[in-house]
Amino acid sequence: MAHSSTQLGPVLVISSQVIDGQVGLQAITPGLRALGLGCVGIPTILLAAHPRAYPDAGTPTGGALPAKQIEEHGEWLISAGALDGVSGVLTGYMPSADHVSATAKLIDALRDINPDLPVCCDPICGDHDRLYLPQEVVTALHEQLIPRADMATPNLFELGHLTGTGPLATTQEAARAAQALDVAQVVVTSAPGPEGRIATLEVGEGLLRCETVAVPQVPHGMGDLFSALYLGLHLRREKMALGIATSTMAKLAGKSANKNALPSGPVEMEKPALQETLSLPAKGK
Repeated sequence: MAHSSTQLGPVLVISSQVIDGQVGLQAITPGLRALGLGCVGIPTILLAAHPRAYPDAGTPTGGALPAKQIEEHGEWLISAGALDGVSGVLTGYMPSADHVSATAKLIDALRDINPDLPVCCDPICGDHDRLYLPQEVVTALHEQLIPRADMATPNLFELGHLTGTGPLATTQEAARAAQALDVAQVVVTSAPGPEGRIATLEVGEGLLRCETVAVPQVPHGMGDLFSALYLGLHLRREKMALGIATSTMAKLAGKSANKNALPSGPVEMEKPALQETLSLPAKGK
């Protein structure tokens, strides 16, 4: 599908990096490039591969990079002019609360230059009823990055944990929890759907819902790529951002079912999935 030729600056991405595989920065960059957007990436952690990519090979080598480097890299990039005209910020995997704090400081420095700079927070902390980061990191995400975000892209489990609501069984429960985050636009992935189906919700001034076929054992990196597509489409002012991002991810999930990794080729945008408009629950109800 065609996109506007309007030139936009690169997106600053602060997230994980692996040497082998398509997760973190390696999943995000192709998504942004598919929309004509550059990527300036600051890694928070460097691993040989995703921890679950090679289950028989043991724990991959590598680990978290010093949180201080986020500030140092950010300060240098700003002084060098490398972030002049940056069109948005996307935050992803944070291995510690210190990484969250350093990222928040960098966002503040950039917003001193451009107060209207869009920020998307992918609050990566768990999935499928399993928290895989310490609670102190989740608390830091909730207290420091979520309040700075214009957009947030939690999965259903992350939303329930961040808001303290626990399991969310219906669209209205998920929408009510998303409202509690107090972010202008919250996109909830892995939202409730009928048997064999899965939904994606956009909660903002209204409530939009897309539904696609549920794919078993989707590859790692799907959430990273989705957040990149949604932010990029938003920056392109695409009214069907939710539908396009959802349908593109559904197609990739189908192609990659039961595999450990996303395909390494270019990302091709799909026609938008149907965006169903629903009524928002009354706040506080």
